Amino acid sequence: MAESKAKKSNEKLSLEQMLDNLDEIIEKLEDDDTSLEDAFAEYSKGVKLVSECNKQIDRVEKKVQKLLENGETEDFE
Repeated sequence: MAESKAKKSNEKLSLEQMLDNLDEIIEKLEDDDTSLEDAFAEYSKGVKLVSECNKQIDRVEKKVQKLLENGETEDFE
């Protein structure tokens, strides 16, 4: 249940916001004061964010490909 809630909150974020969140996670992982448990939790969040970023990028790429094929704008489904 918690995973689906996190997934839904990621879907509401723009790609730029998710990339900003990933930057923050990287900073925490690079911090020497971050405990191993916290680092693992941040890493897990980062992996989920990367996955969601890839999904959003794939959707955009499909829309662009569709646009280039016929010159019209329409969602790829």
